Amino acid sequence: MRAHGTVTPAALEALKEGTEVAGQRYGPIAASLDKIQASNVWLSLALREGKNREVRTVLESLGLTVNRLIRVSFGPFQLLELEPGEVEPVRRRVLIDQLGPQVARELGLHEEPAAPAPAFKPGHRRFGDKTRRR
Repeated sequence: MRAHGTVTPAALEALKEGTEVAGQRYGPIAASLDKIQASNVWLSLALREGKNREVRTVLESLGLTVNRLIRVSFGPFQLLELEPGEVEPVRRRVLIDQLGPQVARELGLHEEPAAPAPAFKPGHRRFGDKTRRR
């Protein structure tokens, strides 16, 4: 994200402990300064809660005005090349892998049964088997 203004590394480091702005408590935010460009700073932020306008509110408390905000992931899901408003289905297996089996069960996402192993007829050669059909 890009913001107008200046910020110290110490101010960004303090966000890791969480902060309170206008009586609203915000959880920990991992923030790093990517680069300074003219009167703007580029920052990378990682947060868990995502309250309404949280990034803008917290950065305003540091004297920054957000002028470009780019979401690159949502939870464990990378947004990659999705356009605003575009959606893409997430496969059941990916959901189970990302959310964990317990949460998947609670959400009613059961693992799909694995494909059955191929059946071999007795006496036929199998992969890795040196015997030949008799």
